[in-house]
Amino acid sequence: MSHHQLEKWFWRSMLILAGILLILGFLSGNLMMWIMALTIGILVRYCAYDLLFADFDAKADEIRQRYFKKKEAK
Repeated sequence: MSHHQLEKWFWRSMLILAGILLILGFLSGNLMMWIMALTIGILVRYCAYDLLFADFDAKADEIRQRYFKKKEAK
């Protein structure tokens, strides 16, 4: 695996960990787990958003542009 793929797997596992902490914190009523999940989510947002979601954003932008073109054509 290349460094790029390993980095993606790391950040994906961090998102999964944040989701698990969020659910466990909700079920147990433990506020500290919620704070940890929020912290991990913020770290992913600022450190790895482009790495993980760049393809999705490009596809969403393309769909949005096609929608506006169809809307303007009417």
